[in-house]
Amino acid sequence: MLYTLIFNIFDKSTTSMNEIKLPFTARLTFTLFSIILIIYIAHVGSGIIVPLMFAMLIAIMLLPVVHQLEKWRLPRGMAAIIAVLLFIIAILLIMLLLAKQMEAFISDFPQLEQKLMLVIDSTQDWINTKFHINSSTQMSYVEKAMMGTLGTATSFISQTFLSLSSLLVFVVFVFLYAFFILFYRRLLVSFLIKIFQEQHREKLLTVIASTRTIIKSYVGGLMIEMVIVAVLNTALFFILGIKYAILLGVMAAIFNIIPYVGILTAAILIILVTLATGTPIQALQAGIALFLIHVLDSNVLFPSIVGSKVKINALITIIGVVLGNMLWGIPGMFLAIPTIAIIKIICQNIEEMTPWAILLGDESKPKVKKVKVVKKD
Repeated sequence: MLYTLIFNIFDKSTTSMNEIKLPFTARLTFTLFSIILIIYIAHVGSGIIVPLMFAMLIAIMLLPVVHQLEKWRLPRGMAAIIAVLLFIIAILLIMLLLAKQMEAFISDFPQLEQKLMLVIDSTQDWINTKFHINSSTQMSYVEKAMMGTLGTATSFISQTFLSLSSLLVFVVFVFLYAFFILFYRRLLVSFLIKIFQEQHREKLLTVIASTRTIIKSYVGGLMIEMVIVAVLNTALFFILGIKYAILLGVMAAIFNIIPYVGILTAAILIILVTLATGTPIQALQAGIALFLIHVLDSNVLFPSIVGSKVKINALITIIGVVLGNMLWGIPGMFLAIPTIAIIKIICQNIEEMTPWAILLGDESKPKVKKVKVVKKD
């Protein structure tokens, strides 16, 4: 078997003086070929690997709920269904809460539209005064730009509808996979135990237990980061006197979970709303404030809070997020950190791969014991 050959190569307990040791070039070639093969399989099979990994994260988070329901003598299948349904209900409640807070914004939308048109008219007058370009010329420029981007806008709308339909299918499969992982979890663990040799079973159980702890810590860190960003956004918007500060601050924090695309969408929305409810200076200040918070979050909060929960250094965290985007797009950014954390756990339990675990982890400062010096008279 292939896995038996691999373990026989890398297991020091089975090595002896009579065994043939592979040269460095052969081991390097084998390692590079394995990495390339894994990346290729991950890219080609992203359609099933990505929802499976999201389902695994959800299943690990719902596992304590399933255990509690099973303690109440519920069948395993019923406990898994109830846990998944509770998770879906929680998401729907959050969406309803945001929808309730948006009622005031939607009711004021006609007034906001009128104010936005007044802002546009005043902007046209300012351009006419400063640059001597009349309103008709400005509108002709806008019409040319609109006509030039008409095809792009049409394709964007069609792609948006396709993305929404594929997103719905993706979410359905994620919840289905999560249910089946919870239902067949003992079978999956038994399969992993049987596929490995007996001397590796203790390490395998350690990896499984550590993975559960790491995933819970990662999701908890992500929630903490979102709350901090929401508080910072809301506080700055209140200081700047922006209307709907709480709603816009929370929405920006939620959008901020989606790297790059989320912060851009939040910035455009907040600038437009602030432009309609305040002054152009406030809109500019809101955009700058949101950008500064995003820089703080990307370089300090996310690597330190979320990365520290999974005990991965900031450099590897940033590199992993970028590589995840290159491999799987936006879902890859979410999955990068837990994937690196699982790899780190595996490296910690294989002696030959311990240096890689050190590279992925935080730099630990050794504790120096203070020795009391007794002076003799």
